Amino acid sequence: MMLTDTAFMRNPHYHQPSDRIDTLDLDFLTGVCRGLITGIQTL
Repeated sequence: MMLTDTAFMRNPHYHQPSDRIDTLDLDFLTGVCRGLITGIQTL
């Protein structure tokens, strides 16, 4: 299974040398993960 949130369209650092933990939006990532957990639990 592959899930994508079109990171390449939102993050200019995606797959670049500057793609590091400090350039991520961790609050957004947390929301995505929580949504996935909820969605998978309802399957």
